[in-house]
Amino acid sequence: MPRFGGAPKCCACDKSVYMAEELNALGRKWHKLCFKCAGCEKRLTPGMETEHDGKPYCKNCYGKRFGPKGVGGGATAGCLQNTEETSSTSKYKNTNPATNKFAITQQEKCHRCQKTVYAAEKMLVLRKIFHKMCVKCNSCGKTMEAGAVLEHDDEIYCKSCYARDFGPHGKEMRMWRLR
Repeated sequence: MPRFGGAPKCCACDKSVYMAEELNALGRKWHKLCFKCAGCEKRLTPGMETEHDGKPYCKNCYGKRFGPKGVGGGATAGCLQNTEETSSTSKYKNTNPATNKFAITQQEKCHRCQKTVYAAEKMLVLRKIFHKMCVKCNSCGKTMEAGAVLEHDDEIYCKSCYARDFGPHGKEMRMWRLR
């Protein structure tokens, strides 16, 4: 008798995976919705995951669980570092005091909100550093691309608000006409 229902099984839920919902990652088959981080349950993109003991992890959870340990360990290991000497009993003690103490590195601040800007969210607009979400028109609040920004009195504006407020018939021109 012929055997039916020979679809491969999902690694996460052990149910059949059909072609339309199939995802190949880590050398196995998954449902697209089942391919999640084993730590935070966030859906993963194939090729952007890391593996430990056959389970997929996002890079953040992998760093926190299996990365370097210590102050600020895991995904934030480079941000905060130990500022005190450890009292380990090793016969190979490092005598150079400069290598035993670390400080928090100077971090760049956003021109608009004055909060720390990390590399993934950094935008350089008119030689100033912004978060991507802080590149907004000062007048209408519209989020803008770096090339569509105009500046007036150290503030950024979209082209339409800049033309309306500071063009030949803008606020400054209206104030002049009222006098």
